[in-house]
Amino acid sequence: MSRVLEETGGAPVLVLAARRADLFEKGRTFRATAGMAYLRLLRARRGESDPLVAAAKLRRGETVLDATLGLAGDALLAAQATGTRVIGLEIDPVVAAFTLAGLRRLAAHAREPGQNVEVLKADHREWLRKQPDGSFDVVLLDPMFRKAGDAGPLFDLLRAHASHEPLDSGTLREARRVARRGVLVKDASPGHELRRLGLVPRISRRSAAIAFGWTGP
Repeated sequence: MSRVLEETGGAPVLVLAARRADLFEKGRTFRATAGMAYLRLLRARRGESDPLVAAAKLRRGETVLDATLGLAGDALLAAQATGTRVIGLEIDPVVAAFTLAGLRRLAAHAREPGQNVEVLKADHREWLRKQPDGSFDVVLLDPMFRKAGDAGPLFDLLRAHASHEPLDSGTLREARRVARRGVLVKDASPGHELRRLGLVPRISRRSAAIAFGWTGP
């Protein structure tokens, strides 16, 4: 493996096995996992309410677009709640490939929702503009938090590759156009970015570090 890494000249290398996926980059190894979504899925299976699912009031059969996919934690919960396909957009090719590899290698209880998440490598701003009105029931937006709050190696990977541009009003307007029922925006508590966009922050009951903002079409 060390020889392969040397020959790539420092470029990211994604190694796939039957049950795992590892990304080698800049001397570090990242293993694709469901992360905290694993526990969230377990709680959901026990009948507990998930903060994001509750904030968006997701229902069975609804169509969801996760316009800022990242590691797909929220998309997994959306797929679990709706029982249907969730489209996830990720602009960075490394994160998109890593996330897709992880989704296809999840443990048994997460396998079905993982299969229902479709990963598209795309800039959500351009992609949204090309979609017809009311293409999805709900659109999720989780731009990178302006202040790093999440810890762990996978979030280090995400921060290294993510776009740190704040969500703009034009993109939010396009998301509202595409959503039949509404748009849910996720932010770090106390929700300064939500207020900047004209949304009312609602702090998550399960995690005081997260705030949600909802807007209708």
